[in-house]
Amino acid sequence: MCGIAGIIERTNSVNAEELKRMCDRLSLRGPDAEGFYIKKNVGLGHRRLSVIDLETGDQPMFNREKTISIVFNGEIYNFQSLRDELKEKGYVFSTNSDTEVIINGYIEYGIDLLLEKIEGMFAFALYDQMNEKTYIVRDKFGEKPLYYSLSDDRLIFASELKAFDDILPKKEISKEGLNYFLSLSYIPAPLTIYTGVFKLAAGSFITIDKQFEVQTRHYYNLLDRIALQTKYVNFEYCKKELKELLFDSVKKRMISDVPLGVFLSGGIDSSIVASIMSKISDEPINTFSIGFKEKEYDESNRAQLVAKHINSNHTIHYLNYNDIVDVVNDLILHFDEPFGDSSAIPSYFVAKLAREKVTVVLTGDCADELFMGYEKYLGPLYISKYRVLPKALKWLIEKGISLIPHVGFTNITLRKIKKVISNSSLSDFDLHYNLMCMGFSDKERSDVLTKDNFTDVQKNLRTIYDSYKTDASPEKGLFLDLKTVLEGDMLVKVDRMCMKNSLEARVPFLDSKIVEAAYRMPLNFKLNGNNKKYILKETFKDLLPTATLKFGKKGFSAPIDYWLKNELNAELKNLLDEKFIEEQGVFNFTEVNRLYVEHMSLKENHMAKLWNLYVFQKWYKRKILSL
Repeated sequence: MCGIAGIIERTNSVNAEELKRMCDRLSLRGPDAEGFYIKKNVGLGHRRLSVIDLETGDQPMFNREKTISIVFNGEIYNFQSLRDELKEKGYVFSTNSDTEVIINGYIEYGIDLLLEKIEGMFAFALYDQMNEKTYIVRDKFGEKPLYYSLSDDRLIFASELKAFDDILPKKEISKEGLNYFLSLSYIPAPLTIYTGVFKLAAGSFITIDKQFEVQTRHYYNLLDRIALQTKYVNFEYCKKELKELLFDSVKKRMISDVPLGVFLSGGIDSSIVASIMSKISDEPINTFSIGFKEKEYDESNRAQLVAKHINSNHTIHYLNYNDIVDVVNDLILHFDEPFGDSSAIPSYFVAKLAREKVTVVLTGDCADELFMGYEKYLGPLYISKYRVLPKALKWLIEKGISLIPHVGFTNITLRKIKKVISNSSLSDFDLHYNLMCMGFSDKERSDVLTKDNFTDVQKNLRTIYDSYKTDASPEKGLFLDLKTVLEGDMLVKVDRMCMKNSLEARVPFLDSKIVEAAYRMPLNFKLNGNNKKYILKETFKDLLPTATLKFGKKGFSAPIDYWLKNELNAELKNLLDEKFIEEQGVFNFTEVNRLYVEHMSLKENHMAKLWNLYVFQKWYKRKILSL
């Protein structure tokens, strides 16, 4: 795993010092080595974390004639078979790395067929000197990050936004990015928090030619792929194929020249990955988890149950509030733009724990977005039951709920019931959209922002939702989550928190064959009544402890509500101070203050909204005001 950066000028020569400063800011992604290639108006930079081919895999890498250069971040999981294929065609390799396979594959197949053939997580830039073209590419599902900014005179790109800190001519907040963050708690591609800076969309690439003509094109479209494939109808046959695909995916992701392990939360997904690894490995595998000394947040017993079942070398570290709160500010700012998923905080600690013993981990991410693992997919079921209740009973429920305070043991249940009630009259899309909004609803966002800063974010999300042609609305919602939640939240969280610890994370569920297989399954294979991830449980139940299959989804959470009322309260009040809010000109102080007062008095649970405001204000002070 590495960090890449580059500068492509229209007419000027690349400034070597500028390129080096960009790469220096990516040092945590690549602590082992750095390298640069500059040829007049094209400059490529690389920071390396050595994982495969430790001796000869340094970058930038070149073909034998030095006419093609590449900087590459990621892993190609089928590189060995592609290498053999290319060797049969007469290609000679001087390294054992997957990066050289990309170079020779490009020479043999061209960019389009090469991208069709490779399976992996990656972002890379390839410069073809003979054709004077540069290609900047991101993997199919957005597992690896790639940011870029294009002006009339230059294009700059990098693995993380922090690489742009010194060279952006002006930092202007994107109104769309701001609104997406407040609603979703993250900013999905192609947007960032800055105007004029973008994330390269998953499954796409940029081409820049010698005339500085810039084109962006998608090379992978999931809907086009599954339209050509036969749907599953037989449940047992589907189980058999899913098991073969996931075993193969895990096996390919276990290829490494450095120590390897797996994050084990004790939930279904990570337990399946860990169990498969234990079947493949000749030795006990390394598993890692964290626990909380506060029992309401702790699920370490679940992980220990699975670790014992598969006889792994299990490492667990227990945290308390004070351990975590000390690093909150550093972690918030590491994302370079507002990012409100608080589960990033425990993710950082499990990555830090794993890095003490290994350099690569596998994770259970993405199964929820493929096999309906989130509670929100049960929303239509709960709402359909609520809709048929007598009006008098609905009135009693709503009246009773309004009188119950939001305290520790009522918070989760109250929040769920209130969501069912408030969303009970909505269309299928509006329901899913509201359940996606982990921060502010549209009305709340309109109230909390000044008039000039509010903009609609529904339109683009609805377009994605409607692009999946099916009568099953939960599947349309699932597709929207794959395109937005996965790329914008889950993969970002794992990448940044692991790379902050110079740890590579690999996601077996995100193999394109598994993703496409999931979309060939009928809805009832994945969601059977209220049984989420049904086919996963049925397929792999023989590998797991019986109790693991019965656990409810708990999530990887941090004690945000406690912090906002205690350790972080003084800073929160300072960040939401009336004078600061008025000078800033982004938020409506009256509404901000209402949220604060209602939450602290236990009248309402505004934890997610206040956390997003806290995160944004921290980012704003550092990145915009440079304080």
